[in-house]
Amino acid sequence: MLGKGSFGDVYLVKDLFPNSGKLYAMKILNKRPKHDENWLRYIQTERDVLASSTSPFIVKLHFAFQTQAKLFLVLDFCPGGDLETMISEEKKPFSEDKAKFITAEILMAIKDLHARDIIYRDLKPDNVVIDKQGHMRLIDFGMAKMNVNLSQKGAKTFCGSIKYLAPEMLRKMGHGQALDWYLLGVLFYEMIVG
Repeated sequence: MLGKGSFGDVYLVKDLFPNSGKLYAMKILNKRPKHDENWLRYIQTERDVLASSTSPFIVKLHFAFQTQAKLFLVLDFCPGGDLETMISEEKKPFSEDKAKFITAEILMAIKDLHARDIIYRDLKPDNVVIDKQGHMRLIDFGMAKMNVNLSQKGAKTFCGSIKYLAPEMLRKMGHGQALDWYLLGVLFYEMIVG
């Protein structure tokens, strides 16, 4: 097991095709009743965002399938852990250069999402994983909102992690792409201050 979330668990799996041995992260979600609209929206959004992404800074979806009881998303495995762990293990603030490098890679992922009218809305250190080359990759797109352009009030749903909420989310006044830029600033601040 690599991780446990509110909607499912993530496991390390290995491709058994002869001579492959490629490792993947497999997210397993238990199906819920069809009338659970929040869950259906979460799953559909995550799958759609991942399936349409070509950014090297967003984890890639390789396969998606289901059984009667579960849904499966097979994604890139990023063996470097997550930014939350990196920050806590460092035990001191990052150098400005290191924080700028990490922020720039996350910025490229956010820019890709925004170019496709998607707002991420859940940017936090544990949703940023590190691939085997040491590059940052965004994961967990269930809170994302599609078809939101530059408008400041394109989305209204109150969501996200308590520690990482933008003022417009807290005020419940509607939000747009600016919300992601605010959260990127919070991440940068956390990296250089601790």
